[in-house]
Amino acid sequence: MAGPDEVSIPRYTLSDDGDLLCLRWAPGVTMQAEDVRSTIAAVTAASPGGKRPLLVHIGLVERITAEAKQLLMDDTCSARTAVVGVDEVGRVLTAFNYRSATPSRYFTDESDAIAWLTGDTGVGGVAARPEPFTAEMRGEVLWLECEADTDVDDTVASAVVSRVTQLSPSVCPPMLIHLNHLISLTEDALRILASGLDIAALAVVGTEAGDPIITAYYKQQHDPPYPTRHFTTTGDAETWLKDCFRGTE
Repeated sequence: MAGPDEVSIPRYTLSDDGDLLCLRWAPGVTMQAEDVRSTIAAVTAASPGGKRPLLVHIGLVERITAEAKQLLMDDTCSARTAVVGVDEVGRVLTAFNYRSATPSRYFTDESDAIAWLTGDTGVGGVAARPEPFTAEMRGEVLWLECEADTDVDDTVASAVVSRVTQLSPSVCPPMLIHLNHLISLTEDALRILASGLDIAALAVVGTEAGDPIITAYYKQQHDPPYPTRHFTTTGDAETWLKDCFRGTE
């Protein structure tokens, strides 16, 4: 308990910067579930007119408990969330962000984070951007390649499903997705891909450490109705897909 002459240091501070909200965590904090509930309530109260982008400085946070991580993954109080840390330790600490319900991204530079948060928006506050992927039929396999450092939310996932339907309206093809340093993939996006893609099999190609984890999580939690497997090379992925298409898998 603090003595009569001691000042209690807040575990976090929240400021309103107009275009966005800024949340700063005190150094040395172990982020608990009650901390996350408190910040969600504060962010919601600070934006009565609707969700706004949120800039989070984690600084030298000591640890994030498992329950706190789950609450952060499920949280939808902001339009998108940029987490700013001082080093790669912070990136590891917040690696669970790729499964967040809200588009989230990690930065070590505040100006880069703000630029991502405050990009041009269209009607309703939805980012006005071209499709961040390319798709085409290559023989019997449908290839889709994400742009480098893409955030996949429900809008992007719905665009993928629509594009696949356009390219292959009458055939259920095997599909190859090249993640290309994927930044985030929301739960809504995973749900849309699992339920909306009319494909024979899915090969996920990625070389980042988290890519096989994303694939395994997708299979376990969303149970897609087609065989799904992770590969580190497109050659191995295409060979497996062609086998699936021929019914030899």
